[in-house]
Amino acid sequence: MEEIKEFIPTPLQVKFASMYLNVDKKTTQEQIAKQIGVSRRTIYTWLKNTNFRNWLNSKKLELINESLIDILKVAIRKAKTGDYNFCKMILEMAGAYTPGMKLDTGQTELIKIEVVQSQAQAQIKKEGENEDNTDNTAV
Repeated sequence: MEEIKEFIPTPLQVKFASMYLNVDKKTTQEQIAKQIGVSRRTIYTWLKNTNFRNWLNSKKLELINESLIDILKVAIRKAKTGDYNFCKMILEMAGAYTPGMKLDTGQTELIKIEVVQSQAQAQIKKEGENEDNTDNTAV
């Protein structure tokens, strides 16, 4: 049986990923190629490689997961100010919204949002504990 090897990116691929996934600075692949000293064709070749794409996608997911709590906090804060779209989104995430439901963004909804917020925080905490348990058993 053939052993599956883990993809190990080159230092240039790591540098590319770091710049490509930088949400604070918008750069094109061509600009990144120039900055790290490779051709656009090299980056194109990397992106055609399934192992590299899978690795890059895993880095994207890590970035998203690291940002989830901050994103949720912003969404809840906006919902608490009465923003209809954020109220709806938070309620949908909690499974407490059905199509056609009227949303009064007054005090009643703020109370519902606070309940949803506490449910979301409990879920995030539970997922974090599950990750800790998974990390400990994956030795």
